[in-house]
Amino acid sequence: ASHSGELPAGLTAREVEVLRLLAKGLANAEIARQLSISPRTINAHLTNIYGKLGVATRGAAIRFALDHNLG
Repeated sequence: ASHSGELPAGLTAREVEVLRLLAKGLANAEIARQLSISPRTINAHLTNIYGKLGVATRGAAIRFALDHNLG
């Protein structure tokens, strides 16, 4: 993502961080540890991310991330 504030699909900066880590193959618990937030919060972020991307699966979200150079 560029640094001009243009984040894909209306994602927040935090959601992009979560998506990047997801695309690296990290499990939810690992993402939570890395970002110092709870696994419940990760689940909430993922729900929001899936909704904004219009996807239903982790794999589809990862494909979006890779397609947008967030991997």
